[in-house]
Amino acid sequence: MRASSRIVLPISVEEYKVGQLYAVAEVSKSETGGGEGVEVVVNEPYEKDGEKGQYTHKIYHLKSKVPDILVKLAPKGSLLVHEKAWNAYPYCKTETQ
Repeated sequence: MRASSRIVLPISVEEYKVGQLYAVAEVSKSETGGGEGVEVVVNEPYEKDGEKGQYTHKIYHLKSKVPDILVKLAPKGSLLVHEKAWNAYPYCKTETQ
């Protein structure tokens, strides 16, 4: 019989959630500038059916991330990705367009 094991973290789950949100925000900020990167449209708490979390709507501007030939061939607006996410750690629902 194999015993289950756990890894004890030096922080609480709540502290981890805050740290995770901060890390994602910092990466988004560092990748943004000059009309490119991540545009945060909505970032607010939500509560639905007893579930509490953070709702975000982001637009990813990808023009600078793809080769120039694709930029020239791609239809206008096709290098924008809309992401809507409901993050209620440890669960996350994400929709993209």
